[in-house]
Amino acid sequence: MILAETPERAALWDHCLTCPTCRAIDAQGANRNLPCETRDRLAAEHQQARSST
Repeated sequence: MILAETPERAALWDHCLTCPTCRAIDAQGANRNLPCETRDRLAAEHQQARSST
């Protein structure tokens, strides 16, 4: 299933692709999954938008 592009989803993707915290990797090249308040806020907005449709 391909999800429809929404402004909330686009904002989340744009943030995660450019945020140094979201993109941080460890010595093995795996994402460190560091806490990011902006990502969490955008993800919550995206989830809320999905729930209201």
